[in-house]
Amino acid sequence: MWWRILLVVLACLLTGAHFLRYGNLLGALAFAAAPLLCFGNAYLLRALQLLLLGAVIMVWGVATFDYVSIRLASGAPWLRLILIMSGVMAFVATAAWAVEGLLAKKRLQTAS
Repeated sequence: MWWRILLVVLACLLTGAHFLRYGNLLGALAFAAAPLLCFGNAYLLRALQLLLLGAVIMVWGVATFDYVSIRLASGAPWLRLILIMSGVMAFVATAAWAVEGLLAKKRLQTAS
């Protein structure tokens, strides 16, 4: 189970670093603190999972579109950027999927 928490922590820190890049300290702190939800109840874990899935779409998807648009407008190569950003989105989505295992463990603990 430790690897699931590690995936979530790394995905949240990566997204927080993206916010910090643009000077959004509040967003960076929110994503840095988000892994603490791993130790809450099932509702908090589901909120964390939705937060990560929202980050895939609203943060990384939008950033990918913006960065590729800039590259295309300037005539710069963009294929490697698409591959890198797809890897980042897949990593954060994998972390969101890993929360499902934490949810299953939490349900087993409360059922017994």
